[in-house]
Amino acid sequence: MSKLKIVGMGPGSPDYVTNIAKESVQNAEIVIGAKRALALFQNWISGESLLLTAQNVKEGLQYGVKSAKADKNVVILSTGDPGFSGLLGSLLNIAGKDVDVEVIPGVSSIQVCAARLRMRWDTADLLSFHADTSYEKKMKLVEALKDGKRVILLPDPKSFTPKDIARFLIDQGIRGETPVSVCENLTLENERTVTFTLDRILNQEFDVMCVMVIGED
Repeated sequence: MSKLKIVGMGPGSPDYVTNIAKESVQNAEIVIGAKRALALFQNWISGESLLLTAQNVKEGLQYGVKSAKADKNVVILSTGDPGFSGLLGSLLNIAGKDVDVEVIPGVSSIQVCAARLRMRWDTADLLSFHADTSYEKKMKLVEALKDGKRVILLPDPKSFTPKDIARFLIDQGIRGETPVSVCENLTLENERTVTFTLDRILNQEFDVMCVMVIGED
């Protein structure tokens, strides 16, 4: 059976790239990934590289699967960890049963955010709004907070930003005094972590690469 790898690139810093990720890319004939991912691995790419954009994700993954079926050594790079708001789901749908997909995990920004805040996250709810900003998904956040849970989430950088989230939650009856932490550009030189209350987030702007933690400790 044909085989390809999907590799987690980590949160952004070379310091958080695993050795197995580097080795996988070094040995690959074709490396597929977004601009930031390809730049991070540029010193280890020796074969062909294909840039993924918002417009060609499906076509790029299809090319990777087709190349793997032709016995090429293919690596697809996914931000953070492939299994959380990464490319794994889309790749598995395209690969079907004809290609064996090996997943190389990476350090997720969720993990780094929890570490920066020195919080345990095995009892927190995890949500990502990167691919789904439906009302039903938003209400899962509301219900979790009303149940007294702490939530770690990835905002959508365009349609459900941190201040959009704050406004929605307050409109749904969540207290404005609810504590919120935002970690942005994690592991990069311009990393920043701030802690506010929900009502103060309404007037704040954050980078597109950020993680929110909402709720009582």
